[in-house]
Amino acid sequence: MNFAQEFETLIRARYPILYVVTAEEARVQELVMEIAQRRQKRVFEWSVSSGIVPAGTSIQAQKHRTAPTKDPLLALDQVIDQVEPALFVFKDFHPFLAKNNYAVIRKLKEIALQLKNSFKTIILVSSVLEIPIELEKEITVLNFPLPTREDLAALLGKIVEDVSQLKQVKIELEDTGSERLLQAALGLTLGEAENVFAKIIVKDGRLSGDDVNEVFAEKQQIIRKSGLLEYYTTDETFSNVGGLAVLKEWLQKRAIAFTNEARAFGLPAPKGILMLGVQGCGKSLCA
Repeated sequence: MNFAQEFETLIRARYPILYVVTAEEARVQELVMEIAQRRQKRVFEWSVSSGIVPAGTSIQAQKHRTAPTKDPLLALDQVIDQVEPALFVFKDFHPFLAKNNYAVIRKLKEIALQLKNSFKTIILVSSVLEIPIELEKEITVLNFPLPTREDLAALLGKIVEDVSQLKQVKIELEDTGSERLLQAALGLTLGEAENVFAKIIVKDGRLSGDDVNEVFAEKQQIIRKSGLLEYYTTDETFSNVGGLAVLKEWLQKRAIAFTNEARAFGLPAPKGILMLGVQGCGKSLCA
């Protein structure tokens, strides 16, 4: 069962509060809208800056609202007051679940009991997981998956379609070039991938498989922001590695396993290798 199926199953099973851990609010909301359409439910979204509004309300329209539901307690009251089946997406609600927010925590606990007998679901969406001990039994946590290769391929295809009519932009994506970009972009959110693809086009006036270093630079930025790891770039090639002829030959052969043909054949992509050897034999340089 994939994430979308599990998510919809929990909604249909009347789980009262679902907590989706992700930074990709737009993708979650898109999925919520699809489920709501199938299940004939209304969708509302909440943030501390807008209060509760119908999903899809523009920022311009939100600016002219003086919504009292910006207050989390009043927003939760509106969840109870809503009679029709509905899904409520609460964005970045985690600060109100922190310790000492007793009123909000208690209100959520009371609402959870009522929602089990209704066709309404609260969906908390945040990149930060914050669950008070009082709500551990009421909240179900879901980790939203990063985009798959197919998701990234659809995004890349849309970008190529959008810019293909521009004479000043060259698209040089043969099968292997496209595959190299997609493999490099795995691990990025859709927003991050869209940004880096746009950056490549603006910077070079073209989009090709040779631009994978720009994608790696984007990942370097992400790693730097985490403050936990450091990313080191290297210009070395196999020609700089002395010996290890069998290993180099094997790696060059296994590179084919990343192609579309290999995937269509059913060959699994390599996950990694374990290199053992004495100090100074070239393990680190080869890696």
